[in-house]
Amino acid sequence: MLSSYFKNLGSPGVYLPTLLLIMVLAAAALVPNEFYLNLLFMIFMFAGLSGSWNIIGGYAGQISLGHAAFYGVGAYTSAVLFTKLGVPPVLGIWASMGVAVVLAFIIGYPCLRLKGPFFTLATLAIAEVLQLLAVYFRGLTEGSEGLSIPYEPAWYNLIFESKNHYAVLAFAYMVLVLVVSLVLERSKLGYQLTALRDEDQAAESLGVNTSRAKIMAFVLSGVLTALGAVIVSQYVLFLEPHSDFSVNTSVELALMSMVGGLGTAVGPIIGATILIPLGEFLRAWVGGGIQGLHYVIYGCILILVVMFMPHGIKALIENKYLALLELLPKFGAAAHPPAEEVPKLHFEDRAAAAVDGGRPIIAAHAVNKDFGGLQVLSNISFSVQPGEILGIIGPNGAGKTTLFNVICGVYRPSSGRVEFDGQDITGLRRIHQVCRLGMGRTYQLVKPFGNMSVLDNVMVGGFCHHTLSATTREIALEVLALVGLLDKKDQPANSLTLANMKRLEMARALATKPKVILLDEVMAGLNHSEIDEAIDLIRKIRDYGITVIVVEHVMRAIMSLSERIMVIAQGEKVVEGEPRAVIEDQRVIKAYLGDDFELA
Repeated sequence: MLSSYFKNLGSPGVYLPTLLLIMVLAAAALVPNEFYLNLLFMIFMFAGLSGSWNIIGGYAGQISLGHAAFYGVGAYTSAVLFTKLGVPPVLGIWASMGVAVVLAFIIGYPCLRLKGPFFTLATLAIAEVLQLLAVYFRGLTEGSEGLSIPYEPAWYNLIFESKNHYAVLAFAYMVLVLVVSLVLERSKLGYQLTALRDEDQAAESLGVNTSRAKIMAFVLSGVLTALGAVIVSQYVLFLEPHSDFSVNTSVELALMSMVGGLGTAVGPIIGATILIPLGEFLRAWVGGGIQGLHYVIYGCILILVVMFMPHGIKALIENKYLALLELLPKFGAAAHPPAEEVPKLHFEDRAAAAVDGGRPIIAAHAVNKDFGGLQVLSNISFSVQPGEILGIIGPNGAGKTTLFNVICGVYRPSSGRVEFDGQDITGLRRIHQVCRLGMGRTYQLVKPFGNMSVLDNVMVGGFCHHTLSATTREIALEVLALVGLLDKKDQPANSLTLANMKRLEMARALATKPKVILLDEVMAGLNHSEIDEAIDLIRKIRDYGITVIVVEHVMRAIMSLSERIMVIAQGEKVVEGEPRAVIEDQRVIKAYLGDDFELA
């Protein structure tokens, strides 16, 4: 990242923020007024702490209201080591981060399995439990009386006589969190977190181990929070359980990210820059006159921001900021950017085995699936040869999508087994494991990652087998050229038409380099010309050596694409064979097509 920074230093998007940070650092180092230094310290610290929370709450979408647990544990670990054992905080800070790692794993493994408000309430409960423990263990924490940290100025104690030093240290912490967030945004983990925040099952089907990604984000968030807590504790020189484990701390960190811009690197900085001075000045102006009035004003402002700027202040000012960057001069290499080349397709061709003698790429053996007393699939057996296009048809509710879910690992069959490329995958409990073996899929209801661009959507799939962003970007551009979405690569995914969203889902699956792709009603809702384009695209995918299984209700598409058709009705296989023979079967006409059906 450092080489990329210096390479692009002539770009306004790089040198303008750099100049702003230098000016702010100069203010922190030179301002003599202690009130403003204290204000700068609090802005920097809460910007960094909120940025740390934003890693799990913003990027990963796991709203934690118990982040005070990491804050309190980080502060108390270093302070206890310093006051009881004489360990200087410059060393104790590493112990604090280590304890935060352990705590993140202890909390994360059970709690991150929960979703929505249940995860939020679980983290809140853990913070409250830790607060009670801090009160109870008086021998370590001094209980409710509070733990006083001795004033011994020294750099290794992180205690300074001048507040300028504290402000510079807080600035360094804020920049550290900012850099970590920017690196995260451009990393494999960052793409995966943003994807699972929008659609976790779709992310899992692209090879994302969602549990692992959440744990990594939780650990990173907890470590950075503990680091900041140590700095704050050495500044105030006093710890008290009801303050350091307070839910108010967690709420403030969350609100700053939400007000500034959730899931963005600069959002927490914007939020802290607005809310910290606002809180201070409200307390100074009205706090003495009418007790608590500043909280009312503060709350009303927050409500207005959330109501009228749901994506934060960053989204409100982003267009104006980009317009300003266009007006500023460019220097060096940034003034003459190289033209982006149109990628050339070079998918690895797979020589399909002969249909009449090769090993099946997918084989289902007597698959049954029930949900309680409801039998959805009953004794389904079939096989698919490499390079084949198999069509699956049947009335609504026949069990077609459930069959797809069993094949790709969303559901485990109640009995029977599924083999993929000669390997029994029945015992694989996670979708990402099946994807990495070489199986991609789309969904009956499109599931784009709406907060990401078209290109970034496809890059999530490319990260299935690659780690470097440059390589993954090349693969994504290649796939977008194949499906005809290259000219829309920078558009938000949620702005696409239905036809293009379905193409995007196919592109994401293709980026995982599948041996087999499962297409679930990719032509539903399309007009005649869009259906023809989809048929051509599916044939092109098969020509690259990818086996296709397609569930569809558009009969002319199924008839023209499929080499074999399997009909399912009421969870049972009715018939399987060549297209014309299947649709002329009286059982199929009765169960699905209807007596008035005529093949065009």
